[in-house]
Amino acid sequence: MGGGPYRERLSAADIGVRDRSLQPTESGVTRRAVEREFERYLSQFVDETYAAFDVAAVLRGSNGSGSRVAGKLLNNSRPLERHVVRPKLQSYQQQILAQLEPVLDYAATDAAFETYADEVLARDIYWNALRDTVHGDRRDRIRESLLARQQSFGDDLAPLVAADSDDFWTAVTDAYDQERATDIVQTHFEFSVPLRENQNAFAFELTIDPGEVLGGLARALPTLDVEFTDEALRSMRRAEQQVIPSAKADVEQAYES
Repeated sequence: MGGGPYRERLSAADIGVRDRSLQPTESGVTRRAVEREFERYLSQFVDETYAAFDVAAVLRGSNGSGSRVAGKLLNNSRPLERHVVRPKLQSYQQQILAQLEPVLDYAATDAAFETYADEVLARDIYWNALRDTVHGDRRDRIRESLLARQQSFGDDLAPLVAADSDDFWTAVTDAYDQERATDIVQTHFEFSVPLRENQNAFAFELTIDPGEVLGGLARALPTLDVEFTDEALRSMRRAEQQVIPSAKADVEQAYES
């Protein structure tokens, strides 16, 4: 795009879609279908991440003045999962869904991605978890990498958003060949990629109020802040191993029907 940091929007031939207009439909029916299906897969991903998440491992890794509090919470991990871990993952889910909106706006227009970059970045869970110690060129590289990832998603969604269909899978098979649809699933459902590439650049943290989780005498205990970056990566990778094959199976079924 005009020599900027983001790549130019690719043509239909470049990205392996079938010959069709890339102009968005006025009704936005397919866009709503895209939002619904993305939310469905994202919900599956969050559920699988939650199922794989080992809060006890996070607490065992905490140290210092909070170790006494962590010890008490270790004996009550189930309410901690319900009251702290699940809401935290759900907040990330809402952030990702909010980020999808400007990405789809970009996908539906001919505007430069720079038009949406600030809004996309403000809603990025990784950018918001960037450590304060990340400065200079490394910070800039991570910023550009996160934006390029979302621009790529928008580019890949553009033919689908433009499809004139109220059925998601009909739109998929009209917009892409099967290989391309499968590639899109593999690329964009690997939510952990930024963390795998720059794990020590991000800090995912939980703030735990023992009184809120345990009640009673636990209200006298201090609030505990724990980092769960390593466990976030492990549990997300486990979730990807479930969700990506499932989504690929859906793609295969769509092209067989």
